[in-house]
Amino acid sequence: MNLELINSIACGLIALWATWCVLSGKVRDGILGKLIYSTIAITGFVVMVRSQNIFFGPTTAGLTLNVSLALAGARHIFMVTWWSGVKSWICHHLDCEKCRPTE
Repeated sequence: MNLELINSIACGLIALWATWCVLSGKVRDGILGKLIYSTIAITGFVVMVRSQNIFFGPTTAGLTLNVSLALAGARHIFMVTWWSGVKSWICHHLDCEKCRPTE
């Protein structure tokens, strides 16, 4: 894998996450938040589909930023969508003192 491919995949994931944030009813960030997510989605899509080698290729710092932002988006989707179910499943199977209901 070269840097251009990794950068394009990361930008695609960022655009997908931001699109999910705009369209999902679970993300309640208001109008300003939806506008910010829309801007992120559009720019992530543009960076993903444009030719990376006309003027300059991705730098290591830019690539790291894109990958870390894509991972943050994946974590955000997980936390909003599935975390409460996973947390209750973990607490049920661990049967720890912290998770037990108080009597």
